[in-house]
Amino acid sequence: MDIVGLVIQLIGGVAGSKGVASISKKLSAGPILDIILGLVGGFAGGQLASLIPGLEGSGVDIVNVLGNLIGGGIGGGALTAIGGLITQSIKE
Repeated sequence: MDIVGLVIQLIGGVAGSKGVASISKKLSAGPILDIILGLVGGFAGGQLASLIPGLEGSGVDIVNVLGNLIGGGIGGGALTAIGGLITQSIKE
């Protein structure tokens, strides 16, 4: 794992988290927790995306950048949605 790929995964995770939180307030866990969940989900989603054949390389070519960005975005958005739903169910 290279540091550039990791940073791209984290950026994608936070972007996915903010996207999900802006679509529905019910899926938001709060601004600080959304960012934390986005970072963790971005890392996890990017790592899972690297298991897909063709995306496992490292470097700064367009395939790896887009794979890390999209994987991180999906992971960050999914983890934020799950965290938001758990937070909302605890509040009720």
